[in-house]
Amino acid sequence: MLILDKTYWKELSALETLDTLDTLIHRSVQLKEEVVRTDPKEKGLRKILNFGHTLGHAIESHFLTGESGPTLLHGEAIAAGMIMEAFISVSMCQMTQAECDEIKTVFLRFFPRVPITAEDQTSILSLLRYDKKNAHGHVLFALLEAIGKARTDQEVPPELLHASFDYYRE
Repeated sequence: MLILDKTYWKELSALETLDTLDTLIHRSVQLKEEVVRTDPKEKGLRKILNFGHTLGHAIESHFLTGESGPTLLHGEAIAAGMIMEAFISVSMCQMTQAECDEIKTVFLRFFPRVPITAEDQTSILSLLRYDKKNAHGHVLFALLEAIGKARTDQEVPPELLHASFDYYRE
């Protein structure tokens, strides 16, 4: 799991297909349960579970309500969000570019790249203001210092948000 367990991420990233996920899904649920049990009101640690979800939910909402583009599964949108938020993590939290590229490679192996136009991007970014993690008008992200180590409550500058879309598209 990218936010908590580098060894587990290595197991997941080594998969060739998604057909053998049963035991790995069980481990994901255990990790998430530990986090939720530790922080049931999302006041601290639990916020790490939001990695990829800030942009991912906005992408998902855009394509659910938009008239153009694909209808995405939740996981497809979150995978795109994780790639973009990994990119942001390089600048904001000093995650290595190599780890960022690894995340992108693994997710694109299983989830096709979502075609996001400039118009889509504008709409997606405007949807960020509705994110549940916002505080006092600021959009806050969970980002990665490294695979297995997350940092919460990060406010991302607009130019870095825009650059994350470019990274995702390349």
